[in-house]
Amino acid sequence: MIVTVSVVFGILLLGVWLYIVDLGEMLVIIKKIKIWLVIPLGILFLLIYFLRSLRWKVILSPVEHISVSESFNLSMTNYFINFLIPVHAGEVVKSMLLKKMKGTPVSKSLLSVYLDKIMDLLPLFLLVVLTPFITKELNRIIYWASGILLLALLFLMFLLIFLARKKNTAEEWLKRIFFFLPVHLQMKLRNFLNLFVEGIFSLSRLSTNRIIAIFGLTLLALIAHCFFMWLFFYSFGINLSVLTVLVGYLLLNASFILPAPPGFVGTLELAFVFIFTYIYGYDKNLISAVAASFHVFIAVLFGLTGFVSIALIGTSLTSVLKIGSENKIREITD
Repeated sequence: MIVTVSVVFGILLLGVWLYIVDLGEMLVIIKKIKIWLVIPLGILFLLIYFLRSLRWKVILSPVEHISVSESFNLSMTNYFINFLIPVHAGEVVKSMLLKKMKGTPVSKSLLSVYLDKIMDLLPLFLLVVLTPFITKELNRIIYWASGILLLALLFLMFLLIFLARKKNTAEEWLKRIFFFLPVHLQMKLRNFLNLFVEGIFSLSRLSTNRIIAIFGLTLLALIAHCFFMWLFFYSFGINLSVLTVLVGYLLLNASFILPAPPGFVGTLELAFVFIFTYIYGYDKNLISAVAASFHVFIAVLFGLTGFVSIALIGTSLTSVLKIGSENKIREITD
Protein backbone atom coordinates (compact mmCIF):
# COMPACT_ATOMS: atom_id res chain seq x y z
CA MET A 1 0.00 0.00 0.00
CA ILE A 2 2.78 2.44 1.01
CA VAL A 3 4.73 1.64 -2.15
CA THR A 4 1.65 2.15 -4.34
CA VAL A 5 0.85 5.52 -2.74
CA SER A 6 4.46 6.66 -3.04
CA VAL A 7 4.61 5.65 -6.72
CA VAL A 8 1.44 7.62 -7.47
CA PHE A 9 2.81 10.58 -5.49
CA GLY A 10 6.08 10.39 -7.43
CA ILE A 11 4.25 10.35 -10.76
CA LEU A 12 2.26 13.42 -9.71
CA LEU A 13 5.45 15.27 -8.72
CA LEU A 14 7.07 14.26 -12.00
CA GLY A 15 4.02 15.62 -13.82
CA VAL A 16 4.32 18.94 -11.99
CA TRP A 17 8.00 19.16 -12.91
CA LEU A 18 7.35 18.38 -16.58
CA TYR A 19 4.58 21.00 -16.59
CA ILE A 20 6.82 23.83 -15.41
CA VAL A 21 9.77 23.10 -17.74
CA ASP A 22 10.28 23.13 -21.49
CA LEU A 23 11.21 19.52 -22.24
CA GLY A 24 12.53 20.31 -25.71
CA GLU A 25 14.87 23.05 -24.48
CA MET A 26 15.99 20.85 -21.61
CA LEU A 27 17.00 18.05 -24.00
CA VAL A 28 18.97 20.52 -26.14
CA ILE A 29 20.90 21.59 -23.02
CA ILE A 30 21.60 17.98 -22.01
CA LYS A 31 23.22 17.30 -25.40
CA LYS A 32 25.85 19.96 -24.61
CA ILE A 33 27.11 18.24 -21.46
CA LYS A 34 30.87 17.68 -21.12
CA ILE A 35 30.68 13.89 -21.26
CA TRP A 36 34.40 13.44 -20.52
CA LEU A 37 33.74 14.48 -16.89
CA VAL A 38 31.79 11.26 -16.27
CA ILE A 39 34.91 9.38 -15.13
CA PRO A 40 36.11 11.92 -12.50
CA LEU A 41 32.49 12.28 -11.32
CA GLY A 42 32.26 8.50 -10.91
CA ILE A 43 35.50 8.45 -8.93
CA LEU A 44 34.23 11.24 -6.65
CA PHE A 45 30.95 9.38 -6.14
CA LEU A 46 32.81 6.27 -4.96
CA LEU A 47 35.10 8.36 -2.75
CA ILE A 48 32.13 10.02 -1.00
CA TYR A 49 30.49 6.75 -0.07
CA PHE A 50 33.78 5.05 0.74
CA LEU A 51 34.48 7.80 3.31
CA ARG A 52 30.98 7.37 4.74
CA SER A 53 31.44 3.60 4.99
CA LEU A 54 34.74 4.11 6.84
CA ARG A 55 32.95 6.40 9.28
CA TRP A 56 30.32 3.76 10.00
CA LYS A 57 33.09 1.18 10.52
CA VAL A 58 34.58 3.44 13.20
CA ILE A 59 31.18 4.04 14.86
CA LEU A 60 30.42 0.31 14.82
CA SER A 61 33.84 -0.71 16.20
CA PRO A 62 32.82 -0.94 19.91
CA VAL A 63 30.00 -3.32 18.91
CA GLU A 64 31.55 -5.33 16.05
CA HIS A 65 34.79 -5.39 14.06
CA ILE A 66 34.36 -5.63 10.29
CA SER A 67 36.72 -5.20 7.35
CA VAL A 68 36.81 -2.13 5.10
CA SER A 69 35.31 -4.11 2.21
CA GLU A 70 32.49 -5.48 4.39
CA SER A 71 31.70 -1.98 5.63
CA PHE A 72 31.63 -0.59 2.07
CA ASN A 73 29.48 -3.42 0.69
CA LEU A 74 26.95 -3.18 3.53
CA SER A 75 26.83 0.62 3.22
CA MET A 76 26.28 0.58 -0.55
CA THR A 77 23.55 -2.01 -0.11
CA ASN A 78 21.95 0.33 2.42
CA TYR A 79 22.02 3.30 0.01
CA PHE A 80 20.79 1.16 -2.89
CA ILE A 81 17.80 -0.17 -0.92
CA ASN A 82 16.93 3.35 0.29
CA PHE A 83 16.97 4.43 -3.34
CA LEU A 84 14.54 1.64 -4.27
CA ILE A 85 12.21 1.44 -1.25
CA PRO A 86 10.47 4.67 -0.17
CA VAL A 87 10.49 4.01 3.60
CA HIS A 88 14.23 4.15 4.38
CA ALA A 89 14.39 0.39 4.84
CA GLY A 90 18.11 0.31 3.99
CA GLU A 91 19.18 0.96 7.58
CA VAL A 92 17.31 -2.10 8.89
CA VAL A 93 18.59 -4.19 5.94
CA LYS A 94 22.15 -3.13 6.79
CA SER A 95 21.83 -4.33 10.39
CA MET A 96 20.06 -7.55 9.43
CA LEU A 97 22.72 -8.43 6.86
CA LEU A 98 25.40 -7.73 9.47
CA LYS A 99 23.61 -10.15 11.79
CA LYS A 100 23.66 -12.83 9.07
CA MET A 101 27.36 -12.20 8.44
CA LYS A 102 28.67 -11.79 12.00
CA GLY A 103 25.81 -12.76 14.32
CA THR A 104 25.65 -9.19 15.71
CA PRO A 105 22.25 -8.47 17.34
CA VAL A 106 20.28 -6.00 15.22
CA SER A 107 19.35 -3.98 18.30
CA LYS A 108 23.06 -3.28 18.93
CA SER A 109 24.17 -2.48 15.38
CA LEU A 110 21.06 -0.50 14.39
CA LEU A 111 21.99 2.31 16.76
CA SER A 112 25.38 2.68 15.03
CA VAL A 113 23.61 2.82 11.65
CA TYR A 114 21.33 5.65 12.77
CA LEU A 115 24.17 7.53 14.48
CA ASP A 116 26.04 7.32 11.18
CA LYS A 117 22.98 8.79 9.46
CA ILE A 118 22.83 11.61 12.01
CA MET A 119 26.44 12.49 11.14
CA ASP A 120 25.26 13.17 7.59
CA LEU A 121 22.73 15.64 9.00
CA LEU A 122 25.16 17.55 11.22
CA PRO A 123 26.53 19.70 8.34
CA LEU A 124 22.97 20.99 7.82
CA PHE A 125 23.46 23.18 10.87
CA LEU A 126 26.08 25.10 8.90
CA LEU A 127 23.04 26.80 7.34
CA VAL A 128 22.64 28.80 10.55
CA VAL A 129 26.24 30.01 10.32
CA LEU A 130 25.96 30.77 6.59
CA THR A 131 22.65 32.65 6.85
CA PRO A 132 24.20 36.13 7.36
CA PHE A 133 26.01 35.74 4.01
CA ILE A 134 22.78 35.06 2.12
CA THR A 135 20.09 37.55 1.08
CA LYS A 136 17.77 38.63 3.90
CA GLU A 137 14.75 37.15 2.15
CA LEU A 138 16.16 33.68 2.70
CA ASN A 139 17.18 34.10 6.33
CA ARG A 140 13.80 33.11 7.76
CA ILE A 141 13.51 29.99 5.56
CA ILE A 142 16.98 28.75 6.45
CA TYR A 143 16.63 29.54 10.15
CA TRP A 144 13.32 27.66 10.30
CA ALA A 145 14.76 24.63 8.48
CA SER A 146 17.89 24.57 10.64
CA GLY A 147 15.93 25.19 13.82
CA ILE A 148 13.58 22.28 13.19
CA LEU A 149 16.51 19.95 12.46
CA LEU A 150 18.33 21.17 15.58
CA LEU A 151 15.28 20.50 17.76
CA ALA A 152 14.92 17.03 16.23
CA LEU A 153 18.58 16.24 16.97
CA LEU A 154 18.33 17.57 20.54
CA PHE A 155 15.19 15.48 21.11
CA LEU A 156 16.97 12.38 19.85
CA MET A 157 19.96 13.04 22.12
CA PHE A 158 17.62 13.57 25.09
CA LEU A 159 15.80 10.34 24.29
CA LEU A 160 19.05 8.35 24.16
CA ILE A 161 20.23 9.80 27.48
CA PHE A 162 16.82 9.11 29.05
CA LEU A 163 16.82 5.50 27.85
CA ALA A 164 20.34 4.96 29.18
CA ARG A 165 19.72 6.49 32.61
CA LYS A 166 16.03 5.74 33.22
CA LYS A 167 15.69 2.25 31.81
CA ASN A 168 13.08 1.17 34.37
CA THR A 169 10.91 4.23 33.65
CA ALA A 170 11.28 3.63 29.91
CA GLU A 171 10.14 0.03 30.38
CA GLU A 172 7.07 1.25 32.28
CA TRP A 173 6.25 3.69 29.46
CA LEU A 174 6.58 0.91 26.91
CA LYS A 175 4.20 -1.23 28.95
CA ARG A 176 1.59 1.55 29.02
CA ILE A 177 1.97 2.60 25.38
CA PHE A 178 1.85 -0.97 24.02
CA PHE A 179 -0.65 -2.37 26.52
CA PHE A 180 -2.73 -3.76 23.64
CA LEU A 181 0.06 -6.08 22.46
CA PRO A 182 0.26 -9.73 23.52
CA VAL A 183 2.52 -10.39 26.51
CA HIS A 184 5.18 -12.16 24.43
CA LEU A 185 5.52 -9.11 22.14
CA GLN A 186 5.78 -6.81 25.15
CA MET A 187 8.60 -9.01 26.43
CA LYS A 188 10.35 -8.76 23.08
CA LEU A 189 10.11 -4.96 23.21
CA ARG A 190 11.67 -4.97 26.68
CA ASN A 191 14.46 -7.23 25.50
CA PHE A 192 15.04 -4.91 22.57
CA LEU A 193 15.20 -1.92 24.91
CA ASN A 194 17.78 -3.69 27.10
CA LEU A 195 19.97 -4.52 24.11
CA PHE A 196 19.51 -0.99 22.72
CA VAL A 197 20.69 0.55 25.99
CA GLU A 198 23.68 -1.82 25.98
CA GLY A 199 24.44 -0.54 22.48
CA ILE A 200 24.35 3.08 23.72
CA PHE A 201 26.86 2.27 26.47
CA SER A 202 29.05 0.40 23.97
CA LEU A 203 29.16 3.39 21.63
CA SER A 204 29.81 5.75 24.55
CA ARG A 205 33.15 3.97 24.95
CA LEU A 206 34.47 5.41 21.68
CA SER A 207 37.96 6.78 22.22
CA THR A 208 38.87 10.41 21.54
CA ASN A 209 40.86 9.36 18.47
CA ARG A 210 37.83 7.55 17.04
CA ILE A 211 35.55 10.52 17.69
CA ILE A 212 38.05 12.77 15.88
CA ALA A 213 38.15 10.24 13.03
CA ILE A 214 34.33 10.24 12.80
CA PHE A 215 34.13 14.03 12.52
CA GLY A 216 37.14 14.13 10.20
CA LEU A 217 35.60 11.60 7.81
CA THR A 218 32.31 13.54 7.91
CA LEU A 219 34.16 16.72 6.90
CA LEU A 220 36.07 14.96 4.11
CA ALA A 221 32.84 13.43 2.77
CA LEU A 222 31.19 16.87 2.84
CA ILE A 223 34.07 18.43 0.90
CA ALA A 224 34.06 15.59 -1.63
CA HIS A 225 30.28 15.84 -2.08
CA CYS A 226 30.41 19.61 -2.60
CA PHE A 227 33.19 19.22 -5.18
CA PHE A 228 31.13 16.48 -6.84
CA MET A 229 28.17 18.88 -7.16
CA TRP A 230 30.36 21.74 -8.38
CA LEU A 231 31.90 19.50 -11.05
CA PHE A 232 28.48 18.23 -12.13
CA PHE A 233 27.22 21.78 -12.63
CA TYR A 234 30.48 22.69 -14.36
CA SER A 235 29.84 19.88 -16.88
CA PHE A 236 26.88 22.04 -18.03
CA GLY A 237 28.98 25.20 -18.15
CA ILE A 238 27.73 26.51 -14.79
CA ASN A 239 30.50 27.77 -12.53
CA LEU A 240 28.93 27.97 -9.06
CA SER A 241 30.53 29.82 -6.16
CA VAL A 242 31.75 27.80 -3.18
CA LEU A 243 29.00 29.26 -0.97
CA THR A 244 26.26 28.45 -3.50
CA VAL A 245 27.49 24.87 -3.85
CA LEU A 246 27.70 24.36 -0.09
CA VAL A 247 24.28 25.82 0.76
CA GLY A 248 22.71 24.13 -2.28
CA TYR A 249 24.13 20.77 -1.24
CA LEU A 250 22.97 21.19 2.37
CA LEU A 251 19.43 22.09 1.31
CA LEU A 252 19.34 19.25 -1.20
CA ASN A 253 20.60 16.81 1.44
CA ALA A 254 17.84 18.01 3.79
CA SER A 255 15.23 17.06 1.18
CA PHE A 256 16.34 13.40 1.42
CA ILE A 257 15.40 13.12 5.11
CA LEU A 258 11.72 12.43 4.49
CA PRO A 259 10.50 9.24 2.80
CA ALA A 260 10.27 9.67 -0.98
CA PRO A 261 8.90 7.82 -4.01
CA PRO A 262 11.00 4.89 -5.31
CA GLY A 263 14.11 6.24 -6.97
CA PHE A 264 13.25 9.77 -5.71
CA VAL A 265 11.17 10.20 -8.87
CA GLY A 266 9.92 13.78 -9.11
CA THR A 267 11.21 14.86 -5.70
CA LEU A 268 14.83 15.23 -6.79
CA GLU A 269 13.95 17.29 -9.87
CA LEU A 270 11.64 19.62 -7.95
CA ALA A 271 14.20 20.01 -5.16
CA PHE A 272 16.83 21.11 -7.71
CA VAL A 273 14.42 23.60 -9.30
CA PHE A 274 13.32 25.02 -5.95
CA ILE A 275 16.88 25.49 -4.68
CA PHE A 276 18.76 26.63 -7.76
CA THR A 277 15.95 28.37 -9.67
CA TYR A 278 13.61 29.88 -7.08
CA ILE A 279 16.33 30.61 -4.53
CA TYR A 280 19.40 31.32 -6.67
CA GLY A 281 17.69 32.45 -9.87
CA TYR A 282 19.17 30.07 -12.47
CA ASP A 283 17.10 29.23 -15.55
CA LYS A 284 14.62 26.45 -14.73
CA ASN A 285 15.27 24.55 -17.97
CA LEU A 286 19.02 24.61 -17.38
CA ILE A 287 18.60 23.44 -13.77
CA SER A 288 16.10 20.78 -14.87
CA ALA A 289 18.64 19.47 -17.37
CA VAL A 290 21.21 19.24 -14.57
CA ALA A 291 18.67 17.57 -12.25
CA ALA A 292 17.57 14.97 -14.80
CA SER A 293 21.17 14.09 -15.72
CA PHE A 294 22.16 14.00 -12.04
CA HIS A 295 19.24 11.68 -11.31
CA VAL A 296 20.15 9.25 -14.09
CA PHE A 297 23.84 9.36 -13.15
CA ILE A 298 23.36 8.50 -9.46
CA ALA A 299 20.68 5.90 -10.30
CA VAL A 300 23.15 4.06 -12.55
CA LEU A 301 25.95 4.26 -9.97
CA PHE A 302 23.73 3.23 -7.05
CA GLY A 303 22.47 0.36 -9.18
CA LEU A 304 25.93 -0.85 -10.21
CA THR A 305 27.53 -0.53 -6.77
CA GLY A 306 24.40 -1.96 -5.11
CA PHE A 307 24.27 -5.08 -7.28
CA VAL A 308 28.02 -5.69 -6.94
CA SER A 309 27.93 -5.18 -3.16
CA ILE A 310 24.95 -7.53 -2.73
CA ALA A 311 26.76 -10.18 -4.78
CA LEU A 312 29.97 -9.78 -2.74
CA ILE A 313 28.01 -10.10 0.50
CA GLY A 314 26.81 -13.46 -0.82
CA THR A 315 23.09 -12.86 -1.13
CA SER A 316 20.60 -11.79 -3.81
CA LEU A 317 18.56 -8.66 -4.49
CA THR A 318 15.35 -10.65 -3.96
CA SER A 319 16.49 -11.74 -0.49
CA VAL A 320 17.58 -8.21 0.42
CA LEU A 321 14.28 -6.69 -0.72
CA LYS A 322 12.43 -9.33 1.27
CA ILE A 323 14.38 -8.37 4.38
CA GLY A 324 13.65 -4.70 3.74
CA SER A 325 9.95 -5.23 3.23
CA GLU A 326 9.44 -7.46 6.32
CA ASN A 327 10.80 -5.10 8.98
CA LYS A 328 9.03 -6.99 11.81
CA ILE A 329 9.45 -6.70 15.57
CA ARG A 330 10.36 -10.37 15.62
CA GLU A 331 13.26 -9.83 13.21
CA ILE A 332 14.66 -6.86 15.12
CA THR A 333 14.39 -8.31 18.61
CA ASP A 334 15.77 -11.79 17.85
